[in-house]
Amino acid sequence: MKDIKQKQILAYCSLTAGFGLLSSAYNFYYVKVFLNFYHIQESWFQLSQILFLVWNAINDPLFAYYSDNKNFKILKTRRNMILYSAPFFSLSFLIPWFQWSTNPVIVGLHLIFALCFWDTLFTFIGLTACCLFTEISQDNEMRITLTRASQVASLFSSFSVMVLEHASNGLQDFQAFQVTTVLIAILSWFLMYYCGKNCHTQYDLQQMQQGEKSPDEVCHKRTGHESYWQQTWQIVRDINFISFVVTNFFQEFHRTFLHSFMAIVCDQLITADEISQSSRSTFYGGVPFMSKILVISIAPILRHFSYKKVIRANFIWKISGGLVMYYFIGDGHPWILMGFLLIDKSFANGTFSLFNLPLSDIADANMIKYKRKHPITSMVFGMNALFVKPAISLSPMLVVAILNRYGFSQIKQSTGDIPSPSVNPLTSTQLEDLKGTMFSLVCLYPVVLGTIQLISWSFYRVLNYRTKEVDV
Repeated sequence: MKDIKQKQILAYCSLTAGFGLLSSAYNFYYVKVFLNFYHIQESWFQLSQILFLVWNAINDPLFAYYSDNKNFKILKTRRNMILYSAPFFSLSFLIPWFQWSTNPVIVGLHLIFALCFWDTLFTFIGLTACCLFTEISQDNEMRITLTRASQVASLFSSFSVMVLEHASNGLQDFQAFQVTTVLIAILSWFLMYYCGKNCHTQYDLQQMQQGEKSPDEVCHKRTGHESYWQQTWQIVRDINFISFVVTNFFQEFHRTFLHSFMAIVCDQLITADEISQSSRSTFYGGVPFMSKILVISIAPILRHFSYKKVIRANFIWKISGGLVMYYFIGDGHPWILMGFLLIDKSFANGTFSLFNLPLSDIADANMIKYKRKHPITSMVFGMNALFVKPAISLSPMLVVAILNRYGFSQIKQSTGDIPSPSVNPLTSTQLEDLKGTMFSLVCLYPVVLGTIQLISWSFYRVLNYRTKEVDV
């Protein structure tokens, strides 16, 4: 049994590493590439984000319901879902980095297709990964071990941004960037392929042991007798689910801002004379690494303090850290600013890495409450994504709209390979206003979002169904 658990952990970590290689790089670069290199018009950028938001709202619950309730070959097991979709996920990662045309309409269509194709595979594999986390074992100790082990694996994947930064010299050598993305996509596919061949849930293992079935004969058991709307109503009426979804929405809102705009903000607020491009590239690549170290460090704490208290501590940091940075330190200290961003992003990503634990508990509680033989894990995670993923579109839409009102569109059109000669440079006063707006966003975003999260998280009640104890 110990060997089986170790193999399951290794296979799950392989998926985490492959998935993280692509997602961290994609989220970090796609906004910057389309804004600064392809010079996408704001109207097309906003339209792409709206369509992306709509597709997000459709595909998550759709994939979730079919995953738990239908018997297509690709959905036969969680393992099969990873195996067959991995090569397409790697392909979707490459779409943004090879420009179709300089025509503004084609650039806009390029972003729309890239986002929707990416999110289709991201959702499909992401949901499956979350289900594997829940269904490999119901034991809380095993889940904590999985959380810690997957973060160790993610240390490897977190270097994708650093590799791309140094290979391309901060995107100055775009061809080198493109070549490196292809190599990363191939490596990611190989890692996910290994998971697809070797990762079984506890329910798969039960069929293999009791029925003497081979891995290829195992089939994920479906609920079958309930409609989509029945299962949806059962989930969304749960106060724990509502509390978690509100908290998670604003967590994703914050993370997306940091993913997409950290490099853009630092390039404007910190000059090359203060901190070199090489140092900044190392910093950008090191931030994901520090996030993983944080989760690995706090995982043992979860055995003594509940994840609810650990997550709540992060919201307190957001509020206090942002206020101190804005009112007492200011924007005149570049190294302190980078240190603040490092801590803020590490805490944001680290806390997000723990969110599988409460969602798994919600799925377990749903199975017990409605007397199921198998949890509707995909539906729980899918409904969460339905409400949370719009934040991925809304966050950059809001930030781009704010920054463009202060002249950011003029700056981005004067950068990249072919600067526009018709663009008037900003005056020194306008440039200072833009920098002040960026600094305010960096500091006050976490304050506002952290306050909302602290309130919503207070309604979450953790029930351990083995001991019948409630952690408040």
